[in-house]
Amino acid sequence: MKPIRFTIIGLLLFAATSMYGLSSFFEVSVGGGWSSLGYGLTNATQPGLTMSQGGSYGLGAHVGYGLQFNKYVGLGVGVDLSRYGANAKMNGVAEWQGVRDTDGELYNHLTTVHKWSDQQELYMLEIPLAVYLRFPVATDVRLYGQLGAKACIPMMNKGSYGGILSHEGFYEPWMMTLSNIPNHGFYTASMEGKYELKTKMTVAAFVKIGVEAPVDELRHVWIFGAIYGTMHFMPALETAETAVPLGWRNDTQGNEMRQAHYFMSDYAPVYNTQVLSGKPSPIAVGAEIGIRIRIPHPKRYRSHCMCEEE
Repeated sequence: MKPIRFTIIGLLLFAATSMYGLSSFFEVSVGGGWSSLGYGLTNATQPGLTMSQGGSYGLGAHVGYGLQFNKYVGLGVGVDLSRYGANAKMNGVAEWQGVRDTDGELYNHLTTVHKWSDQQELYMLEIPLAVYLRFPVATDVRLYGQLGAKACIPMMNKGSYGGILSHEGFYEPWMMTLSNIPNHGFYTASMEGKYELKTKMTVAAFVKIGVEAPVDELRHVWIFGAIYGTMHFMPALETAETAVPLGWRNDTQGNEMRQAHYFMSDYAPVYNTQVLSGKPSPIAVGAEIGIRIRIPHPKRYRSHCMCEEE
């Protein structure tokens, strides 16, 4: 319902410009910078692993329409397409203690994780409503800012993971570590795959600060550049109701390997496991450039007929 409300507001703004002779504008911009899905990672359940969550590049495109009340204040609506991304990384050793091998012997299973990466990419259609503030600083230059909110609808998404895993077994009674015995589940291999993110609609706040200058003598066409920041107040990803333990059980190594790693969970996206910390709520910062076309609306006056009575 919120995108419909914003559309209605835009139509009302257009009607107001025609009725009261105020100026309006169309604008188009593109930008990019840094983005993240906002969650963190904790190694509380696997202290031997080093984990980090980094952001990814962010992209954005904007088309908007606005009403300029005077040279200082305006109001605008529009449509944005934005990209958000995240990259979780892991290295180190994960350990499962007191498990049994295929011969029934107790041992500790060690999985050394080499350069593991779990990446998420999310595209959202966003409907912004913004207040524009302008401050002339020179004849042809103005500072301007925007402050507003967006209704954000997920459109496309994808996730992928991959890295190298080395499985070994430590047998405490003999103080011996076994490796390179595939039929016991001890081997080194790469693992990779893709998955689909479960997403949901969110609401975000944003701010922009920039400068604008005219490019024609009539001052109808302006170019502008700005820096921006966006923060979502709700998670954009649906997380599992019950977080699963981190694991790398892998069917691609054959059924005997799956049986050898019976104690281990299948690999799941990090935001659905016990290593998740915080909520996956997108954030972004960056810079944009664009063009703004001002449309003056002539004022309408009542006509007065001065007629002499016959």
